[in-house]
Amino acid sequence: MKPFGIRRRSGNAMIEFAISSAVLIPCMTGTFQFGFSTYQYNLLECAVSNGARYASTRTFRTLSGAADLDKFKAAVRNMTVYGVPAGGATPVAKGLTPARIAVDVTLSSGLPTYVKVSLINHQVDAVFTTFNFNGKPAVTYPYVGRYAPNESEP
Repeated sequence: MKPFGIRRRSGNAMIEFAISSAVLIPCMTGTFQFGFSTYQYNLLECAVSNGARYASTRTFRTLSGAADLDKFKAAVRNMTVYGVPAGGATPVAKGLTPARIAVDVTLSSGLPTYVKVSLINHQVDAVFTTFNFNGKPAVTYPYVGRYAPNESEP
């Protein structure tokens, strides 16, 4: 026989765990979601920044007109996605393709002055939801490369 006033406490731990887990599990999944999304955005921001930096220092050739501009933009897209101007097999961020990279060259009297690289409708699957990045991240650099109007892109 138990002394008067002492009760059994075997179920209290289970009830406390159930109540606290209802609060802790959503907090932990939210923290994971935020951290993973921030990590993915950081990868995209670094890729866009590297592509814009490459574009701002690359030789701008215009002998063939629009064909040279298309080759310039293709090299910048490849640099942004794969980390090399010639292209590659593995993108620096999951799901990133050259078609999702926008390269805008601002011309003043035919001379490049600024280069902007941004994302076009890129979706990041962040486990519990999907984020759509359209126009961001975006990086604009002043063009400081060599202007070569009498050369054509290889």
